[in-house]
Amino acid sequence: MFIHHRTKGYILKRENISEADQVFLIYTRDFGKIKVSAKAIRRLNSKLRSFVQVFYLSEIEFIQGKVLKTLTDAILIQRFDSIRKNLLKLRLAYSFSKIFNALVKNQEADEKLWQLLNGFFQSLEAEKLTPTKAQLIYYFFFWNLLSILGYGPELKSCVFCRKKVTPDRFFWIAGEGGLVCKNCLDKVKARIGKIDIQTLKVLRLMINHELDRDWKTLKKLKIDLKIIRNLKIISKRYFNHIYEKR
Repeated sequence: MFIHHRTKGYILKRENISEADQVFLIYTRDFGKIKVSAKAIRRLNSKLRSFVQVFYLSEIEFIQGKVLKTLTDAILIQRFDSIRKNLLKLRLAYSFSKIFNALVKNQEADEKLWQLLNGFFQSLEAEKLTPTKAQLIYYFFFWNLLSILGYGPELKSCVFCRKKVTPDRFFWIAGEGGLVCKNCLDKVKARIGKIDIQTLKVLRLMINHELDRDWKTLKKLKIDLKIIRNLKIISKRYFNHIYEKR
């Protein structure tokens, strides 16, 4: 006899299989990231297709099969219409979901990850985005995702000597996990980069785990475009370093 499980989940990805079936990648509050097969959901008369779409928040019911979980019921909780109707927001949702799926393992329920993902979609839905604020919201949740997963960079002390770095005597080394002081550069085997003090201050402000409070504070600041460009460069290199190590 099959046991029916119910939980809330964000639909992050879908894939067509056979003529009418789909497989969904869902991050759930109670079971973490799971793959769920939905039988005949692509047919027009399917009762589930209106409740399970990418970037929906739904309450789902499933049973565990021999290989895949099978979706048996779904109730729509939130559609996120503002995200779906705004190309910029939709691009951010796809970009963040791609990073989230790449780093988060299957079936590891984590309340902090749930709150992060929920905070991302709720903030993205509610905000009136300028191009600058769009980048800021992405990198805010990107760096907090890394921190929750244990990949957070060292932003105050040298990764080698553990001494607190001074404003004019540090380098950003993604391959070493953060800041390195000038005195320890001879120990570095990875690519040496730079991060200016203003970008470092923004990064420090981002990674504090008080998501709601910190985002409200951060979005009020006037962030220079140069800082956004710097965040883009260091974020890409740091993610590549982490992904290659995994």
